[in-house]
Amino acid sequence: MTLENMARAWEELSEDQRLPKDEEKSFFDDCKQTCFEILQRWHTGESSHPDREELAKEYSCDADGAEQLRKDLFAIKDDPFVSAADLKLRLVKYTAPPRD
Repeated sequence: MTLENMARAWEELSEDQRLPKDEEKSFFDDCKQTCFEILQRWHTGESSHPDREELAKEYSCDADGAEQLRKDLFAIKDDPFVSAADLKLRLVKYTAPPRD
């Protein structure tokens, strides 16, 4: 659900405000910092995820919590629904022309 929420947030931006297509990468390519940002959103209530309060209880808002979230996400990375959500995020997030 978090990847779907991220895709929706990128969809709200005009295509020229998104990232360049030639910089496209999977969420899983470098997700450590993003995991920490997700935790912060869960802990502050800023996230729209319906289970944010339970997730905030499960994962501490620190480096250990971010690492545990990263490990848990990698454990489900090959699930077809997760793969589809990652693909959708890439298709939405990376639509801008190359940087000069």
